[in-house]
Amino acid sequence: MAAKTILTLTCNPCIDKGFSVERVLPDKKLRATDIRRDPGGGGINVSRVIKRLGGETVAWGMAGGAAGEMLKRLLDAESITYRFVPIRGETRINTTVFERATGAEYRFSMPGPRVSEDELDLLLSIIHAIEEKFAMVVFSGSLQPDIPGDFYARLIAGAHKAGIKTLVDASGESLLEALTARPFLIKPNRSELEALVQHPVSGTAEALAAAREVIARGCEMVLVSLGADGAIAVTADRAFCANAPPVVAKSRVGAGDSLMGAFALKLAQEAPLPEALAYGVAAGSAAALTPGTELCRAEDVRAVLPQVDVDEL
Repeated sequence: MAAKTILTLTCNPCIDKGFSVERVLPDKKLRATDIRRDPGGGGINVSRVIKRLGGETVAWGMAGGAAGEMLKRLLDAESITYRFVPIRGETRINTTVFERATGAEYRFSMPGPRVSEDELDLLLSIIHAIEEKFAMVVFSGSLQPDIPGDFYARLIAGAHKAGIKTLVDASGESLLEALTARPFLIKPNRSELEALVQHPVSGTAEALAAAREVIARGCEMVLVSLGADGAIAVTADRAFCANAPPVVAKSRVGAGDSLMGAFALKLAQEAPLPEALAYGVAAGSAAALTPGTELCRAEDVRAVLPQVDVDEL
């Protein structure tokens, strides 16, 4: 296993199904077009982005049922190496509907299957027994409703035992608990950052101050996605902000995962922090150029990148 390979872990993967209709109307049979199915879930999307951008990645997680088998076939089609703990439940299917008449998107996210204690223990044991020399592991995405909120923290502890750098993209209790395990990096959006620091965050200066509050609690770096305002990357002694170039958006799905995947790839390549931030923001913006759940394309990232300006704060 190459030392620059990035491992991702997705506890609650999915099939992302997307399609278009002219209008979303009640009590009508709506004719769908532009139908697509993609492998999904936070970590899996991060792996898909890394692969598209020329990096090496392995996707781990849990999967079950017919949808779990479809997930594997979709990953095979993208040449992504994976390892899934088999579960008795059925992998979830999320749905995104694009309304052509208005440009609106309707996103339906399922909670995911029940997972037994022995299935969770098996995943934990695999993480604790890691022998491969991964550059880092990205824990990303939601947890199934019955998984304890400290599960990411337990996974992070296992990765640290193996000497692997940990990056986390989560929310709510699972993000709060993950922070206690002292991950290298967390990637909150504005609302998730506000939940961590328990006060409103408005503007870059307040986001920087809030990120430093979080760093004081245990992690080394905070990558804050600010939507149309771009992103900031903050350490204990340095901070950078990057603008998000204006694009004509076809979809709002996958921008955060594209940001994380591209940023992690540059970190694994030991690029300077401003370069990693610019690349991540370019990937997040490029994701908006693709329809449905397609994520960013390498050629779009290259086209957008020169439009990203990075400033030190």
